[in-house]
Amino acid sequence: MPKRIAIALIVASFAASAQVSAASLTVGVTAIKEDTGAIMLALYDNAGAYNGSGPSTKAARIDVEGGKVSIEFDDLPPGRYAIKLYHDANSNGELDTNMMGLPIEAYGFSGKAESLGPPPFDAAAFEILAGENSVTVRLR
Repeated sequence: MPKRIAIALIVASFAASAQVSAASLTVGVTAIKEDTGAIMLALYDNAGAYNGSGPSTKAARIDVEGGKVSIEFDDLPPGRYAIKLYHDANSNGELDTNMMGLPIEAYGFSGKAESLGPPPFDAAAFEILAGENSVTVRLR
């Protein structure tokens, strides 16, 4: 077999296996009380970035319409991820807080952790497998 054909077959097999192992994620947001502004979402694949030591893996801004929001991410490698989001009801690009630094706009995290502040990455983390995945985050 000529060398070029062998290389082409190897490259094609890697491309096919990468497509098979790619994942997609649909994030639904519930308990939206105001039909204004946008949901600001950040998706993280490691604790360091989640805790502020690096950038998010993916981010999105989705306008709130009809009290529902659904956000889709494609071409994610399977693995553990965590989500932080907030409802920027007044569209100023910030999570507004009161004088004591407590949020006055709704916010949420993935996972089942219920805490006063942001849960640690391990409590917020969920597994994304190859193929289609979905998760729902409830605003607080």
